[in-house]
Amino acid sequence: MPIVNLDIVPELMDGDRGPQYLQIAQGVTDAIVASTSAPAESDHVLINEVSFEKYAVGGVMLSNRTGMES
Repeated sequence: MPIVNLDIVPELMDGDRGPQYLQIAQGVTDAIVASTSAPAESDHVLINEVSFEKYAVGGVMLSNRTGMES
C-alpha cells in the first residue's frame, strides 16, 4: 500500500483549501495508479499543514518574509 506524505504551508495557498486538498489527493492517487498499477483503494495520501511560523527557507522564517506577516 503506497503512503504519500505531503507537507503544505497553508498560508501560501489562495482560496478554499478543502477542494484544493481533494484535487491534490486525487492527482497523487492517479499518478500512483498510473505508475504502479496499485488499486486506488490501497493508496493513502496524508496532507500535513505546516504553519509559515514553523517553516524557514535559507534560514529565514516564512512568517518574517515581506508580505507574509500574520
